[in-house]
Amino acid sequence: MTVSKDSETFINLSSLEGIKEHHSGTDRPEDYDGIRLKRMLAYAVDFICIFLIGIVASTVAVFMGIITLGLLTPILALGLAMIPLAYHTLTIGSQWHATLGMRLFNIEVCLKNGDYPDYITAFFHAGIFYLTIAITSSLVLLISLFNPRGSLLHDYLTNSIVRQQRSSRGDL
Repeated sequence: MTVSKDSETFINLSSLEGIKEHHSGTDRPEDYDGIRLKRMLAYAVDFICIFLIGIVASTVAVFMGIITLGLLTPILALGLAMIPLAYHTLTIGSQWHATLGMRLFNIEVCLKNGDYPDYITAFFHAGIFYLTIAITSSLVLLISLFNPRGSLLHDYLTNSIVRQQRSSRGDL
């Protein structure tokens, strides 16, 4: 369901009963100090993690392809293509609300109302990210330069923000 509120359009997934931990004050400037650089470095770490998972999965897929005489090859190829989406969905939807790279740089994903994303929201967040990257050849990342929070298109569409981790500053 697409909802328009205060001239912002986003996909409202909060009715799907995600994790209901509520934090107030999600709009403090210190939540976004250096967030662009941290997001870039976090994604570089995530890229390495996805690459390593891909190597292991590719090795398994090759052996499975050989054992099944190529019958599973199309399914295995689809599974390999889903690794980045699964990685981001499972980590952002988890109790840490962040990928491994985000945790390393003390940033997290939360919804604008203060709740944390569930797995469905995390799936759409990651899916829209990869879709917009593929369609625009990464030009969509320039959106981050035109807002104080460093938000990207998929953040706006899923009503989410990426901020410094509250627990790292003792703000729980």
